Amino acid sequence: MRGALATTAREYGLRIAILVAVIVTFLVISKSFAGPSSVYAVLESFAFVGIVALGLSVTMIAGELDLSVASTAALMGVIAIEVAQFGLVVAIVVAVAGGALLGALQGWLIARLGINSLVFTAGSLIAIRGFAYIASNNTPVVLTDFAISDPLHTRFATFFSPSSVIAIIAFVVVGLFLAFTRPGRHIYAIGGARTEAIAAGVPVTSSMTLAFSISGATAGLAGAIACLKGGSAAPEGFPDLLLLAVGAALIGGIGLYGGVGTIWHVVIGVAITGTLTAGMATLAAPSYLSNLVLGVLLVLLLVADFFIAKAVRRRRLSRLREIVATDGEVPAEALVTTGR
Repeated sequence: MRGALATTAREYGLRIAILVAVIVTFLVISKSFAGPSSVYAVLESFAFVGIVALGLSVTMIAGELDLSVASTAALMGVIAIEVAQFGLVVAIVVAVAGGALLGALQGWLIARLGINSLVFTAGSLIAIRGFAYIASNNTPVVLTDFAISDPLHTRFATFFSPSSVIAIIAFVVVGLFLAFTRPGRHIYAIGGARTEAIAAGVPVTSSMTLAFSISGATAGLAGAIACLKGGSAAPEGFPDLLLLAVGAALIGGIGLYGGVGTIWHVVIGVAITGTLTAGMATLAAPSYLSNLVLGVLLVLLLVADFFIAKAVRRRRLSRLREIVATDGEVPAEALVTTGR
């Protein structure tokens, strides 16, 4: 029990403390932050940056990174607006399916060709953005009937909207998939120890395809919701989305090297970034100042993680030396925990 609590505290403690500190800070310096509008704004951030960070985190857990999410969101946003005449649900489903297909194709090619995902998706983000310009005829596209998107603007139970509920459902589904299904465990395996995973028979190609498919689907979902709510889509849309989503994932504690992180890390990361953005908005601060604060926070967290990991390694090595001095031999489990 004590060991489980210690592990939980080590995994989430620092991030939760930062989230609490951010909330308390804005409660003190901004009188309007305590209202329900701030909670609503934070939940709405889950329906845009949060959904994209969710899918992006799956590729990060797989030891890869999908740089094309913003371009995918822009293209699927354009497509959603153009097919919205057939209904709101149809527009969203088409965008999600299109994003999933784009992501699956990228994941399959990356796995089959052995190309670095950073290099491949750096190229695909440009190509997909080009398709967005082609699909929109290089001009913003606008809903022909704005009443189609009215359900997305509904607000209920004070804090919620259909967008935030969709985001919550997406987080639950992906979280359960990663934690309790074999394909989810395969994604962790190829990210944490790919050579060993291949030797154990883990299907790398299908796992990679699935990871990027989820990333593409969530990008399409976020792009469709944002554009439908706004009533229009532009091919150059969402220029900051990639950095915001990666920042949220990293702030939450998703590892860049694969095999590290859970759905709760993404939730905490998006909650921190959403709370910061909402708090800065109540102070009427410019958006670039919010980005500056987020950037500084990310750097500080990465530095803190480095020193915490270093301290943990030193503690394990010290314990190993004590075992060797006492017993004269090194237990196998000690070698594993020290990474030797």
